[in-house]
Amino acid sequence: MWESFRVLIFWCSIMTGIVVTAGHPDKIFHNGKLLTVDAEFSIAEAIAISEGRITAVGSNAEILSLSGPETAHIDLEGRTVIPGLIDNHMHYMRGASRWRFEARIDGITSRKEALKIIGQKVIEAEPGQWVFVLGGWSEQQFADAPGGFTTEELDTIAPVNPLFMQKSYSRAYMNSLAQQELAEAGDSNSREGGRQTNSQGSSNRSQGGRSQSGRNSSGRSSSGRSSSGRSGGARAIINQATTFIPHRSAEQRVEDVAFFNTILNSHGLTTVYDVGRSTDGNFDPVKKLADQGKLTLRTFHSLRYRADNPVEVNEAITLIQSSKPRLNNDWFGLIGIGEHTYNPLHDSSMRVSLYDDDVWNQFQKIALYAAEGGWHIHEHAMQDSTASRILDIAEIINENHSMKDLRWTIAHCDLISKESIARAKKLGLTIAIHNKTAKPAKDDRDSPPVSWIQDSGIVWGLGSDSTVVSTINPFHSLWWVVSGKVFPNTESIRNPISRQAALTAHTRNNAFLLFKEKDLGSIEVGKWADMVILDHDYMSVAVDEIRNIKPIKTFVRGEIVYASDE
Repeated sequence: MWESFRVLIFWCSIMTGIVVTAGHPDKIFHNGKLLTVDAEFSIAEAIAISEGRITAVGSNAEILSLSGPETAHIDLEGRTVIPGLIDNHMHYMRGASRWRFEARIDGITSRKEALKIIGQKVIEAEPGQWVFVLGGWSEQQFADAPGGFTTEELDTIAPVNPLFMQKSYSRAYMNSLAQQELAEAGDSNSREGGRQTNSQGSSNRSQGGRSQSGRNSSGRSSSGRSSSGRSGGARAIINQATTFIPHRSAEQRVEDVAFFNTILNSHGLTTVYDVGRSTDGNFDPVKKLADQGKLTLRTFHSLRYRADNPVEVNEAITLIQSSKPRLNNDWFGLIGIGEHTYNPLHDSSMRVSLYDDDVWNQFQKIALYAAEGGWHIHEHAMQDSTASRILDIAEIINENHSMKDLRWTIAHCDLISKESIARAKKLGLTIAIHNKTAKPAKDDRDSPPVSWIQDSGIVWGLGSDSTVVSTINPFHSLWWVVSGKVFPNTESIRNPISRQAALTAHTRNNAFLLFKEKDLGSIEVGKWADMVILDHDYMSVAVDEIRNIKPIKTFVRGEIVYASDE
């Protein structure tokens, strides 16, 4: 019998020691090319599923022989199947609250097509309603006419609607109506004390009063920032503009989350990790859907707090001590502490940020209490200088609290060095890197150094950092690290990695980062049947076509959560 054929003696509860022998499977998927993404990256033809878990993996003949009179047979018709894709770093609640009001031009390589997509969103909007393009794109992605957008061309497609386009956090483009309303709102905000309200109704800190929206022919706002990267310049304009996103009721927020989940499912995503904070909105809508049994996406999150000063650090520590890490079930719940453990520690790949000892002392204070409580930390570090100092603190903490058990993750790692990668691996840390298809290529080195990370042997995962910074589409991420390119077709990574390594990073490795390796991340006996049927074979399609792969169906627990119209 083929060695990859494994039949599970199905158990109901290991905790109680009660074992129930499986009967015939509920479903059999056969006649496919299943990329199991197990340790050997095995390829199978068929699987059996019972009660949402995989009970057998093997050849068509082996698996079909397990059939019973009630077993449903799904013919894959030779299609390629991959494990459900996992995003290790998404600003999920922020995206869910905005998606209905956005036009998305992620990965669109024609300026003409991008303007058409935006124009269609304008047509669908009521007169006077704001229309947004909130990140996931860059001016360099348009092969036919690269560059920013002028006020005039945005006025043409949106004559009666304010139109605001955010490019990451660095700049914004807007039509005349948006400029006018932002200027008026800035004047009003200045007079009323400088507090704003976001779409969830929570208060934001003042961003300096009057909006700095420009009225030049380029339609571009000022791109200046403060040293913190959060107030002044483009950030202030962006924060002001997003206050025009309509307020949503509790019921509408539930609808928004359900809608966003269908979008993510359509891209083959079955699990996400929201590493945001309280300003992105609470998780009540997700919990409500989970309680109703209506979630179609496994949604995990980090502890929600925002510490900007030593007083708030003490508040964060109190929250850490009063909470428990990894308090979740198969669908929803807490994993650990997300990025910006101490918010002033917020670096950028665009500049070297050197933080004083007081900032690092505050970070270390939180980190020590977190380690004592068994907390996983998923920390933002783009510069190697930041990663190195985080590793210094991790080495100190590791003397009393095993990093291999805590699995701390360094996220982004745009400019991390080989030395820091080696230190992280030795300690048992993990690395999370994120899609850079909406960012121009670096001139001097790969950013992030994907091949260094892969070759080091460290456990690392691939994600998006969406929705502002990059596209949510995981096939764009896979194309990026396999081709080494960014949109439209520009070299970005001189030393790309294999298809196998990329898919492993987006599935099995990410499951490990989320402490879910026993249940998710591969097509193996005992794991949940989260998987995606593809319209093209990921392993053989031309490299530049990886970005165009589309899911035909997405399954969670063996049940369809998305089916294409094709």
